[in-house]
Amino acid sequence: MSAEAADVGVILVDYRSDPQLPSALSALAADTSGRILKVIVVQNSPTTSPPIPPPGLAVEWIRSAENLGFGRAVNLARARLHTPWLWVLNPDVQPAPNALGILVDYIDTHPNVGIIVPKLLHTDGQLQFSVRTFYDLPTLLLRRTPLGRYFPNHPRLRRHLMSDWDHADTREVDWALGACLLIRSAVVPVEVFDPRLFLYFEDVDLCLRLKLAGWPTVYHPQATARHLHAQASRHNPLSRAGFEHIKSGLRFIAKHRGFGHSPEAASTF
Repeated sequence: MSAEAADVGVILVDYRSDPQLPSALSALAADTSGRILKVIVVQNSPTTSPPIPPPGLAVEWIRSAENLGFGRAVNLARARLHTPWLWVLNPDVQPAPNALGILVDYIDTHPNVGIIVPKLLHTDGQLQFSVRTFYDLPTLLLRRTPLGRYFPNHPRLRRHLMSDWDHADTREVDWALGACLLIRSAVVPVEVFDPRLFLYFEDVDLCLRLKLAGWPTVYHPQATARHLHAQASRHNPLSRAGFEHIKSGLRFIAKHRGFGHSPEAASTF
């Protein structure tokens, strides 16, 4: 199957043979949208032979000799796709069978939307706060420093995580986790993510850039996906992931000369 014949280009980045990858591929094989998928998996590290994909799912494997970082790996796959829609998925995400159909139908009939995202659920079925408002300095301190341990229910955090909203209606949001993004290909004609952001903040940067260009991100609760959210950098801030998280955050701030353009930024800490 050629990429040109497909409707949706699906991009997954596999690092160190993620054990969740076969489940993600099985979820894609169960898709009921009727759309033709072109799936590309970038193996972002030396790894063993790729898993056998489920019957009926065409998968192209790109094997990288080095760890390119998440953004560069996605961009590598994007260069091989000529589909109207790009679906960036983490290997630990399992979309519901009807999720893609709901997302594509919505974005296809709303030509002003750049990105659409589903409701993400934890493995126990509970809501994951996967859509956020843009950062400001107090929010960043509460989220990324020990200060947050002393103010876990601070109004600033609740606004940032949108935790006081029931997540039951379709609405525009500032940004969404990069674990599951359906993107209009025309708005990212060359690269999806800024390759200077090795890991983390690439999703915030993408949504901010597109929002400023008039392409908002929309959350759609009728489309759902389960997400095993590891957050490796938060579990071990001294790890490589933790170091790259800090570095990408600093680069994001320098690039945008601030933390974003949150409508909540005017309120005081």
